[in-house]
Amino acid sequence: MTDEVPFFQSYTLTPLDHIAPPLYALFYLSFQPENPSQALITLKSGISHLVSQWPFLAGNVTQVQKRGKRRILEVQPPNAADLLQYPMLQVKHHQQLISHVPSLTVIDNELLHIPTKVPIAYPIPAVRFQANVMHDGIILCIGWHHQVMDGAGVGTILTSLSRCCHELDAEAAAPRRLPTDFQNEERARRQIYEASAPSPDHDGAYSSIDYEEFWDATFEPIICRRYAMRAEKIEYLKDSCNALIRDLVSDHPITCRDSTEGTEYPEENDYMSSDDVVTALIWLCCSRARLRAESRKASGLPPTSSLSRIVEVRSVLQPPLPRGYLGNSLMVARSQCSWDDIPGHHNEPHTASKRDHVGEETVHALLKLALKSRDKCRTIDDKAIRGLIADLKNCNEYKEFAEAPAEVDISSLRKLNLYRLNWGPHLGRMVDFDTIDSRTDGLSLILPARPGKQRQSPWELRITIPLTAMEQFRQDELVCWVTGAKKSEFKL
Repeated sequence: MTDEVPFFQSYTLTPLDHIAPPLYALFYLSFQPENPSQALITLKSGISHLVSQWPFLAGNVTQVQKRGKRRILEVQPPNAADLLQYPMLQVKHHQQLISHVPSLTVIDNELLHIPTKVPIAYPIPAVRFQANVMHDGIILCIGWHHQVMDGAGVGTILTSLSRCCHELDAEAAAPRRLPTDFQNEERARRQIYEASAPSPDHDGAYSSIDYEEFWDATFEPIICRRYAMRAEKIEYLKDSCNALIRDLVSDHPITCRDSTEGTEYPEENDYMSSDDVVTALIWLCCSRARLRAESRKASGLPPTSSLSRIVEVRSVLQPPLPRGYLGNSLMVARSQCSWDDIPGHHNEPHTASKRDHVGEETVHALLKLALKSRDKCRTIDDKAIRGLIADLKNCNEYKEFAEAPAEVDISSLRKLNLYRLNWGPHLGRMVDFDTIDSRTDGLSLILPARPGKQRQSPWELRITIPLTAMEQFRQDELVCWVTGAKKSEFKL
């Protein structure tokens, strides 16, 4: 697919774009069309129309020097040779089933025609697609430079592409107007750049990182595994945490939060969502897995366990950014806990239990971690966003404000309604979604919810940690209980 791309004016990425990790991110969408050949025609037509409306998707990301800073990223129009080397859509045939992707623990470079290794060599395409024709269906892979857009932006792209495919299949006169255009994107980028104010403390969420050294410093293989947590188990843990909140508030009617910790006792209006509980569970179990793995080696751990929770801020900045804005609109809420806050990390044996519930110690630990994380998320407001942008504009190089490493770096795609998209009669609806990053230690992604009754959709995750820690995570008694991986019930 090397159709001519309409010209667009080169543009500079925003300060918020530059603090995203400089790597190629990947989403995999699986379909089971009755006629794969016709489905490929639909995809080609849909992507061609999408790029005709948003030609910057075909652009190249390159480094320039601007505004007194080196290594500023800019999106520039591609030339014919660029599109010949890296077409917008590549089609490749494979012998595997579509179930090949969920089983992956590292990135399969055969599923996308763009290099995914780190560090990135510039220039590199902003966005590209590959249609992988499998034995029993099609896996559409979208790869993009993460500093060009975030997961919500890619969700907007996929929603728009599904609309293009559906309406072109329906032979509509012309697909409906897309949710953004180059002018709206430019206005949003200008709004971000101009939104600055005196900076509050970022509480260790950002640090100066040389990503090349950071990736080279990985001594142990990192793998990425997929897990599915049962909805009823998460609901049970949420109810248990909220019941504990009521008990603690009753026992301490006057708020007793320590001014330094802020999380020993909840307040009356505190309420834990399922997302809060899943985040706390991942933090607890990943930390426990690292502790159990480290106990077998001479190397040590940092003084505390840290959680970086990614917060999408389009509606937090005032005035709000457009919902359809494609660029990065993310901030980091960083929490820390003592390793002593992680129960059961000494590899002590756990005896079988007839009770299908978790113990009081685990619920207390989950609530404590959830409160810590929730408190930090509440500090991200319009002032905090403007302060970060001001600091980014004033720094010598953007790499001074990379996201600080953490034991768990969690981002949620749960609210992306990708399973509900109708891609037209030839493609149908997506049957599976996945994403893999075997490069970033600690990255945990909550995948989009599957369709179904409210509170009945499983919580699907991708966890990325070192191999020895992953083995401990897989065997963790709470992970086994919440995923149903073992028939035995554990005293937790």
